[in-house]
Amino acid sequence: MGRLTLSHLTFTGTNVAPASVDFSPHVTVIHGPSDTGKSFIVDAIDFVLGAKELKEIPEREGYSRVLLGLELPSGDRITLARSVDGGGVSLYRSDVRVEPSIPADETLAWKHNAANVKNVSRYLLDQVGLDEKQVRKNAQNVTHMLSFRDLTRLCLIGETEMQAEDAPGLSGKVVNKTKEVSVLKLLLSGEDDSALTAVPSTQEQKRLRGARQEVVERMLSQLESQLQDVAEPAELTTQLGKLNHTIDKHSTKIGSLTQQRGQLLLDHNKLQSAGSAQRSEYSDAAALRQRFNLLQKQYESDLARLEMIAEAGNLLGYFRRGTCVFCGAEPASQHLNLECEGDTTSFGVSVDYESQKTRGLLEDLRVTIESLDARTEDLRTSIRTTRRDSLALQESIEKLDAKMDPEKGNLRELLAKRSEIEKHLGLYEQVKTFEDMIRRIADETEAEVATAVAGLSLTAVREFSAEISKRLAEWDYPSAASVRYDRKELDIIAGDQRRSAHGKGVRAVLHAAFTLALAQYCFDRELPHPGFVVLDSPLVTYRPPDQSTGTGDQPPEGVVRAFYRDIQANFDGQVIVMENTDPLDPLGADARDIRFTKRDDLGRYGFLPVVDGEETAHTLATES
Repeated sequence: MGRLTLSHLTFTGTNVAPASVDFSPHVTVIHGPSDTGKSFIVDAIDFVLGAKELKEIPEREGYSRVLLGLELPSGDRITLARSVDGGGVSLYRSDVRVEPSIPADETLAWKHNAANVKNVSRYLLDQVGLDEKQVRKNAQNVTHMLSFRDLTRLCLIGETEMQAEDAPGLSGKVVNKTKEVSVLKLLLSGEDDSALTAVPSTQEQKRLRGARQEVVERMLSQLESQLQDVAEPAELTTQLGKLNHTIDKHSTKIGSLTQQRGQLLLDHNKLQSAGSAQRSEYSDAAALRQRFNLLQKQYESDLARLEMIAEAGNLLGYFRRGTCVFCGAEPASQHLNLECEGDTTSFGVSVDYESQKTRGLLEDLRVTIESLDARTEDLRTSIRTTRRDSLALQESIEKLDAKMDPEKGNLRELLAKRSEIEKHLGLYEQVKTFEDMIRRIADETEAEVATAVAGLSLTAVREFSAEISKRLAEWDYPSAASVRYDRKELDIIAGDQRRSAHGKGVRAVLHAAFTLALAQYCFDRELPHPGFVVLDSPLVTYRPPDQSTGTGDQPPEGVVRAFYRDIQANFDGQVIVMENTDPLDPLGADARDIRFTKRDDLGRYGFLPVVDGEETAHTLATES
């Protein structure tokens, strides 16, 4: 079957020199201190092969494109180029190691598409004989076209995945477990699941299980990010109890002050109402006093006119008996109710009567005015008193407000803190609810995984376990003969424990053994496999199970020597290893030993940027 071989990884930019590292077609070991770009090389290879994004590091500044050289099964050399910002992949049918100045021979989408062959996933799958292969997705025999991303999980292992507790080849996402087991089955058997016939689900919940799992996990992830720096629920509950006690004390104190303020405000409002009524009455009294003044002047004017009439009547004899002053008739000839109708004595009496009446009215008016003036003065005094008392109450209210403001501020802060704690406790409750939901979905998924596991033949699993055990024995791993791959657990069992139960150093070594054994198993049986294996830090954290921590900072020399000896002598494909520690023995002639020094004055500083220095013959980049 066809295999791919990685030939080089190169970063280019407009105003920077290309940064390149060459890979041997057999064994390449890139070693050196941390932060020299070893893991970034793994990330960049994964990025060109279809990962969503490239890790952002300061040293990447100025570089705009990453080139990955490959040798195809046909022997032809190609270069896959992709912008560091993502997007599609340009395919050049030659070995390109500088910023491309000509158009690409072909442009491929970075994401797998079952309906279109113009993507990097299907192009690479076609080269290794796995294009259009179908893998089971769930218990209803629904199949999914194999993606090259499904294979990178089994041949390109980053440092995090190398040490993770998740079983080799599995992402840890329950919703993907059936498909991931089916991919492993495909490599171990060479047979895909295209012959399966999908059956309808008996329950709507099963048909939507994958979507439910994804939604719940996304929501759970958001909740966990919100609770990243938050105390544990037990501590929050204790804080909440203390806060409630303090809030009760503040509330009692503020309640007493509020009650006092309420009484003062009630008294103030009463005074305000009384003052308003007094001012209204005073205004009415003032208006009435003005009208009384006018009436008094009218009475006085009437009396003056009556006095003038009386005086004129006396002077003219209007009020004596005799010849009528109006018609000239003598007394004997004067008759009542005649045309003259003139009775001078009666006229005088009328004037006197009218004058007396007006004087009486005027006197009554003066008494009323005196009473009104007295009332007005009383109102003026009351208004002044009410205003003074109102101002005093207002001052008392303001003093209480000044006393209450700090207490209210403290209470607001306490209430805000309590609200925040209650919110976080609520989030923890939601996390618990979502975790329960995921567990229930996982229980439902067990039937699907069991169905996929049934496709792993006992013979294939036994032979694969033997390959793992054999490789570990070559590495001087203790009790290697008892190590096996368990079909039910879907994990390596070492020392009667699942791999996840061991420390990260042992987990890394076991993952490396799994990955190399799987590739060699496929090579020996001419089964499809990408052809290369990339391992990031398989040895640096390893200490033998019977060795206590603190006995040394380096992995055992015997294991290190055995590991590098084995991958050179007993591995038929291409293997690229990133390690912090140096190989203890020189590598073979067909291997490439690349050392990053993290020193400006010695050798190659790191992958990015390129620093001039002396390099061994194995580290020199080949140009073509």
